[in-house]
Amino acid sequence: MASDPIPLRRRKGFTLRLGFVPLLDSAPLIIAHELGLFFREGLDVELVREGSWASLRDKVSFGLLDGAHMLAPMPLAMSLATDRPRTPITTGMVLSRNGNGITVSTSLYPKLMAAGADPNDPLASARALVDVARRRGSPIQLASVAPWSSHDLQLRDWVATAGPDARHHIQIVPVSPIQMLDAFRAGHIEGCCVGEPWNSLLEWQDLGVILHAGHQIWQNSPEKVLGMRQDWAEQHPEIHRRLIRVLLSACQWLDDPDHHAALRDILSDERYLGNQVQALDGHPFSLFHPRLHQHFFRDSANFPWLSQAHWLATRLARWGQLGEASAADIRGIVKPAIFREAASSAGIDAPTMDAKTEGHHRLSHMVEGREGPVNIAGDGLIGEQVHHWPG
Repeated sequence: MASDPIPLRRRKGFTLRLGFVPLLDSAPLIIAHELGLFFREGLDVELVREGSWASLRDKVSFGLLDGAHMLAPMPLAMSLATDRPRTPITTGMVLSRNGNGITVSTSLYPKLMAAGADPNDPLASARALVDVARRRGSPIQLASVAPWSSHDLQLRDWVATAGPDARHHIQIVPVSPIQMLDAFRAGHIEGCCVGEPWNSLLEWQDLGVILHAGHQIWQNSPEKVLGMRQDWAEQHPEIHRRLIRVLLSACQWLDDPDHHAALRDILSDERYLGNQVQALDGHPFSLFHPRLHQHFFRDSANFPWLSQAHWLATRLARWGQLGEASAADIRGIVKPAIFREAASSAGIDAPTMDAKTEGHHRLSHMVEGREGPVNIAGDGLIGEQVHHWPG
C-alpha cells in the first residue's frame, strides 16, 4: 500500500521552482526564461538543473520543486505508485513530441544489418537483434534513461515484437542520459533508447549509429510534459494557466527553424546543456536530427490527450511498473480543460474532445476545435496496434 503524499513545502511569495534534465526537449522552459517570457507574464521562475530523472522525481516528491519538465509517463508513475509514497501530479500540457532514438554501437550495427535489420522496418530489426544475441550465446545489453520513461517503454515494446523468447536474449538497464556516452565507451551497453542530443553525439563521436526513431514505435508520442504537484496546481490555478500560456509561446518559437541558431547559442550555456551542444560543432544537423521528428508546437502538439496517457499507463502495467489504471485515474492526473483555458487566452484553438482512438491515423488529420477544425498529428503504433480510450 502506498503511503500518503508528502505535503507541499511552503515558501513565501510566488516563486516557482521548476526542474529540468539537460536535454534538447527541456528547451521550452529554458527559452521562456531566456527570452523573458516568464517575466513578461509576471511569473518569478527559478530553473533547477538535475542530473537524472530519479533526482528530479525525488525533489518534486519532497516539495523542493513545484514542478518540472517530466517524462510523459512520470505523472502516472508518481501519482499511482505502489512501491513508494505517492505524489499526485497534475499535467495540463505536453512540452514536446518525438525526439527519441534507438542507437546501437558501431560494432553491433553491422552484425544487425547482416542478420536482416532494416532502418525502415523496426519489426525486422527486432528479430535481427534477438538472432544476433541467440547466435553468440549471450544477451545484448541495452539502456533506457529510467524504468518509467517513454524510452524504456518504446524499447521494450520494440524488442517484444520479436516474440516471447526475446526477453531471454535482451537485457534493459537504466543509464542516466549524461552517462550514456561513457557507458558506450566502456562497452557496458551495446545500444540505448535516449533523447537528443545524445543520439547525435553518439553518432558524431563514432560510438553508435541511429537504428530507429521512437517515432517508428509510436508516431508523435508525447515525450515530455509539464508536471506540477497537484497541491500546488490546486492552490494556484491562475498562475498555472499563465505558466502554460508562457510555455505555449516558447514552444511556438522553438518550431520556427529561423530560431534554431539562437537556440543553439542559448543551450550551449553551461547552465543548460553546455558542452553537450558545444561537442556538436560542425554536425550537419546541429540540434534537430531529421530522422527523429522532434517538434514542440505544430499539429496541436501540446494538447494532453487522455487516450495517450492511458496508452502509456497500459505500457507501464504491461512491463510491471504500474498497476492497472482506470479512466478515472487518468482524468485525475491529465487535465485537457486546463490546457484549453490557457490556450484560449493565448488565442490558440484546441480539440474539443479529450480522447481519441490511438493508432488509427498514420497521417495528420483534422478534428473539431472550439473555433473550427484543428490539425492533429498521426498516431500510428508499432505492429498496427489500435488503442481505444475506455472512458
